[in-house]
Amino acid sequence: MDASLEHLIRLQQADVETKQLQQSIAALPRHLAVIEEKLRVQTQAVEQADKAIQVEETKRRRLESDIKDQQQKATKFRDQSSSVKTNEQFHALQHEISFAENEVRRIEDQELESMERSEQLERDRTKAREELGTHKEFVDQEKEIARKQTAEQQARLDALNATRVELRSKVEADLLADYDRIASSRGTGLARVKDQRCMACQMFLRPQMWNQVRENDRIHCESCGRILYYDPAFDPLPEHAIPASSRKKQAAPGEEEI
Repeated sequence: MDASLEHLIRLQQADVETKQLQQSIAALPRHLAVIEEKLRVQTQAVEQADKAIQVEETKRRRLESDIKDQQQKATKFRDQSSSVKTNEQFHALQHEISFAENEVRRIEDQELESMERSEQLERDRTKAREELGTHKEFVDQEKEIARKQTAEQQARLDALNATRVELRSKVEADLLADYDRIASSRGTGLARVKDQRCMACQMFLRPQMWNQVRENDRIHCESCGRILYYDPAFDPLPEHAIPASSRKKQAAPGEEEI
């Protein structure tokens, strides 16, 4: 394999890692935005629970006041009933007393319902506060992890960019331009060939092309258009190339195998 192609292979490896790092760095703010939005929603849920509890407390104070008003009316009507002179007046006062007492019972029922709602709201608020505290700790941890990860990835990205500049300077201009053109549309510009197959698009090569690639001729895949290269390091060693010491010792006739 010629030196220019070797540099180009290393360049593609650096380009692929660079793209992955850029995507990872860009994904971190989106991840943080999602968990911070959840934190905002949970904070809002706690605030809404606080307000709802306050509303119920205000409502019960008003109901208690209404109960006192009705009780005072009933007391006043009872006092008046002892001094009435006609049955009609007496029955009218009794009706007012009954109405006031019914109102007291109705308002007390509303007060009880409000207390039950407040108890449920208290439970919901306690749960919401616990979830908020847990998620807040998680967000703080994720922010610290993101800060360290971004710093590490940015340092690696800076190193890769320096390596890419150096490698690009060592590749022939026409080969580099061809690589850039293909990579801009395909994502990668090179494809390794193994077992007569392009490892990028998995298409088989014609026998003539297979031989040309193994002879280090610069050709393109007829299917995906990438520059093809052959690396014998990825091919298994033929049987005759395996050291004798690693083969299984054959036993002589009449002897056991060792």
